[in-house]
Amino acid sequence: MMRFLCLLVVLACSVAQETPKPEKVALRQEIADLKVKAFELQQKIELLENQLKDVEEAEANRPVVSPALKTVAKARCAGHTKDGKRCTRNAEAGSRFCWQHKGHR
Repeated sequence: MMRFLCLLVVLACSVAQETPKPEKVALRQEIADLKVKAFELQQKIELLENQLKDVEEAEANRPVVSPALKTVAKARCAGHTKDGKRCTRNAEAGSRFCWQHKGHR
């Protein structure tokens, strides 16, 4: 019986030594969470930068009304799809957006 108790004490001590302290576990988890958030924020920044570039490009290529022809040159919509890609439709006359995106801005 005494031998069994000694084995239990030795086993408990070895398990206690291998178990990381709660502070370390909490800090490691917080670091991992922050790394995930940083990655997500970087992805969001890149998406927004691309959208801004597209909007600036659309503004630079704004439809021009020809006084001689009284028509509007076609321009690409400055809107974006749900997955962040630039809309491929033409903008409506006098607008930077197509029929679907004109209400979203």
